[in-house]
Amino acid sequence: MSGTGSATGPGAVGLAVRRGWASVRWFVTSLMGDTAYATYVEHHRRVHPDTPVPDERTFWRERFAEQDRTPGSRCC
Repeated sequence: MSGTGSATGPGAVGLAVRRGWASVRWFVTSLMGDTAYATYVEHHRRVHPDTPVPDERTFWRERFAEQDRTPGSRCC
């Protein structure tokens, strides 16, 4: 047997590494809030289509102000 098409070949390992890296990257960017504004815009357009979407600067200002008003449980 030549081993072509094997699920454990070098191509499969590379694919697994890329998928693993993509998963880690997604987790870290989500955890750090890098996608928060994009997620908010999607939600706002879906739930409140008749109102304008605040710009990103306003979004972050309001988000941090809310965190200061109600700190809840956070590390810092």
